[in-house]
Amino acid sequence: MRVTRPDHSQEDIGCDALILACNGFGGDRDLVRRHLPEICEAEYAGHTGNQGDALRWGEALGAKLTDLGAYQGHGGFATPHGVLITWALMMEGGVQVNALGARFWNEHEGYSEAAVHVLAQPERFAWAIFDQRLHTLGLSFPDYLDAQAASALRQADSIAALAGLTGLPRQALEDTLAGVHALCAGSAKDLYGRQFRPEQALTPPYFAVKVTGALFHTQGGLEIDAHARVQHKSGPYFGNLFAVGGAARGVSGGAVWGYLSGNGLLTACALGSIAGQNAADLIGAAKND
Repeated sequence: MRVTRPDHSQEDIGCDALILACNGFGGDRDLVRRHLPEICEAEYAGHTGNQGDALRWGEALGAKLTDLGAYQGHGGFATPHGVLITWALMMEGGVQVNALGARFWNEHEGYSEAAVHVLAQPERFAWAIFDQRLHTLGLSFPDYLDAQAASALRQADSIAALAGLTGLPRQALEDTLAGVHALCAGSAKDLYGRQFRPEQALTPPYFAVKVTGALFHTQGGLEIDAHARVQHKSGPYFGNLFAVGGAARGVSGGAVWGYLSGNGLLTACALGSIAGQNAADLIGAAKND
């Protein structure tokens, strides 16, 4: 590997084994536009240092790149505060409504794919609506406390007051929440296929947070085998090149809906351990020859 230092001098560095663990490409807008056009205009909630270095280096070496359309999104990113709102609020009874005061999807499909649904709404935002029971639940999450400290939460004692605080059309919001009550009571069937339980009926006081969709980290990358070795695009694997974390292809498939909680940590921690052990074994074997 050749590196160029700040004084423009160059140095060639060799090694017996190389592990690429420099994360994905979410911080590079050009790469995001190329591989993730559906989320390219969304806020990026990851580290700006994730510039896709592993992809560029691997591609230059002839490595195979796979599932570059996969990523973790989140449809509960408080705007303009930039704070994550726990999806537990949706899973336990909360709903999302758009600027028209209407629900627009099954909030139980997952927080990652929620990003795309929220961004597809008028003005690219939604309101997360919940009640005191769910507010109490939210207080057990550090991010939610951050949102509260940032004044991201709106609280109202009635639907009419909530409409006034959020700018949502009152009648539409009343109709939507009445519909949610009917779904919780079992007297109606959700158009989007979500299952509601009686104890999830929302009651005053109501809470609301304005949210948008955000990109958190990419899940595609260099193709690897079970030993974390990088595969060449022509078929064989590099003998001493490994990739882990966001540098490697994850297990999320090829799109946003394949992401499950922990998938990023899986490739970082578990795959990192595998790569480290195999790299150490490779170096040890070379020394014994």
